[in-house]
Amino acid sequence: MNGNAAPLLHEIAALLDSLARTGEGGSVQLNGLPLLPGDYEALQEALGEGELSAELQALGLTQIRETALHGVWWVTHRNSAHEVMTESIEVTRCPALLQTPAEDVSEAAQRLRERLQAN
Repeated sequence: MNGNAAPLLHEIAALLDSLARTGEGGSVQLNGLPLLPGDYEALQEALGEGELSAELQALGLTQIRETALHGVWWVTHRNSAHEVMTESIEVTRCPALLQTPAEDVSEAAQRLRERLQAN
């Protein structure tokens, strides 16, 4: 594998090792990296396609796709014109965007209690 894909894959492997050992992963921002022609495709091929994907609509479409490597997620943020704004590889058990914030959970519990009292 030529170009800059191989060093990125080594970095992802190190992040996976860290996630497995300590529970802490990390991310690699693809925007602004000196990717050579073919690097992007080489990364996609090496990481493969996983079983899970999610889409969010907030100021544009965000796609979160699990790769064939558990714990490695490809995250693409687009603006309202569908242009890629940021793209990253996240190494984590669950991407932060998919985790419900604690304050939202508290608010949901309160709303459900209010609905139950109304019935």
